Amino acid sequence: MGDSQPAGIDIVAAIEALPPLPAVALRVMQVAQDPKASASDLALVVSADPGLSSRILRVVNSAAYRRMREITSVQQALVTLGFVQARNLAVSGAIAGAYAPDALHALFRIEVFWRHAIAVAFKAAEYAGQGRRVDVPSAFTAGIVHNMGRLALFYRDPALVDQAVARAMAEERTLEEVEAELGFDHAAAGELLARKWKLPEPICEAIGRHHEPLDSPHTLAGCVAMADRYVVGNGLLPGYVLPPAPGTQRIPSPDFAGLMKQVDALMELVTGEPAGVRAA
Repeated sequence: MGDSQPAGIDIVAAIEALPPLPAVALRVMQVAQDPKASASDLALVVSADPGLSSRILRVVNSAAYRRMREITSVQQALVTLGFVQARNLAVSGAIAGAYAPDALHALFRIEVFWRHAIAVAFKAAEYAGQGRRVDVPSAFTAGIVHNMGRLALFYRDPALVDQAVARAMAEERTLEEVEAELGFDHAAAGELLARKWKLPEPICEAIGRHHEPLDSPHTLAGCVAMADRYVVGNGLLPGYVLPPAPGTQRIPSPDFAGLMKQVDALMELVTGEPAGVRAA
């Protein structure tokens, strides 16, 4: 075999390297996508995770939501937040909370990875609402998990991911192009991971196809693909920050600036800290 061919990375091994997603996160996703689910149903699931429960209670008792009396019930907290915001917070917190940032790796930043994922989730949900044929909660969930294959690769070989990011930045190429040369397809890995988690088929398909040139809001895969292109096109990359060229300044469009406010607000709710990394 010639040396010019990439050795390839075992996708199954990469998926196995990713710590298991907590059962409560899977259950939160299931309830969030159930059109018959209520705040009470979501509260029952959230209450099974002390960490997620405490974050939600901390949020609802913060200055932004302060009431005359302290809220101590998860169900009351979710009602106070409103079901849509509570659902988004529960899904994001349950998944992102399972994979904490790692400060040892300077180039691939998990905080930026999650900000990108949340931005895609919000935008995919927006597109789903426009098409009116795609389930909005499923679009949000698919957006959150669309790049989990890359996170699996990071857990398998963090130094390799940092090297790939360095090459992408130095050669002004996409991370996907560099991954392909390494013999890794994060979309395919993410789809396989979603099937392992037994996520609904449309979400699995959306994860596997999010880099295809789909441009229809009438399919879940199309919503996620369009959202991913939009977010990347506006400079919020999936796990790393590319500084602007010397002497230039990236000015976000008003609609993207509005999206970033949503992202930062949800990141603050998920982490309990102000978002420390901005799309530059």
